[in-house]
Amino acid sequence: MRPIRIGTRPSKLALKQAEMVSSLLMTKGFDTTVIPLSSSGDSDYRTPLYESKGQGIFVEEINRAVLEGNADIAVHSAKDLPSALPEGLEVQAVLPREDPSDVLISRKPLMEIPPGSVIGTSSMRRIRELIMVRSDLKTANIRGNLDTRISKQNQGEYYGIIVAKAGLKRLSLNVDMHELNTDDFLPAPNQGIIAVVGKSDSDFAKHIASINHEETMAVYRVERHIVRSLNLGCSMPVGILCTRTRGRYDVKCRFYSSLMREFKEFRKSFTEMEALEELISSIKEKVPASYGYNFR
Repeated sequence: MRPIRIGTRPSKLALKQAEMVSSLLMTKGFDTTVIPLSSSGDSDYRTPLYESKGQGIFVEEINRAVLEGNADIAVHSAKDLPSALPEGLEVQAVLPREDPSDVLISRKPLMEIPPGSVIGTSSMRRIRELIMVRSDLKTANIRGNLDTRISKQNQGEYYGIIVAKAGLKRLSLNVDMHELNTDDFLPAPNQGIIAVVGKSDSDFAKHIASINHEETMAVYRVERHIVRSLNLGCSMPVGILCTRTRGRYDVKCRFYSSLMREFKEFRKSFTEMEALEELISSIKEKVPASYGYNFR
């Protein structure tokens, strides 16, 4: 069998995640080769993510390479995936979830930062969460890979920046990092999960499935089902986190208003998936239209 070709973005973090998948496949006896591919999200560093047109700006071209036969699988940060994949593609495996929380890279923790200081983020979710906790701080758009954003913060362009903890841990970066608790900064759906996308009818599908982490796949599917059922885009100010303990799912969702300093929060614990549909129905019913969501 020829090597499995792994398509990925060219950033250090994306390459690291592809190498993690490659290592797992090699332990199963498969040869691999990593193919760096640029995405539209990597070529535009100016437009805030919440103003970007369409969904999946970091994954579209790489997924197309799989469909066109130029790569066998694509490795993505699962939170970057659109609510629905192109026909013919599926998530065939996920790796064990890393800590899904956000962190602040700054000289001081969040509550000690001077009023009026600028915090860098291009996430509308993080902007709305920050406003709820520290409305006296300013936010400014920041784009680029993780190294680029950290460099900009070190150069003084921002007092601090908010990033996912998972990326820092995977790259073993030593920075002044302050935890942001999930009670205030509920992470994006699927944050901390690495997803492997492949063709549904591929000869490699069963081999890719051999590296799947079942516990992570279970919570991935719950969070992804909520995203898909509510027609949520990657840039919407929504936090969703599912945990699973001994077969019981605990889900927490938070929907922020795009204009007002408020949000609606939902929690649900269940063992049967019918309860998940009840949660989705409750969200559709109780989130005000003024919040700016377009639920189906």
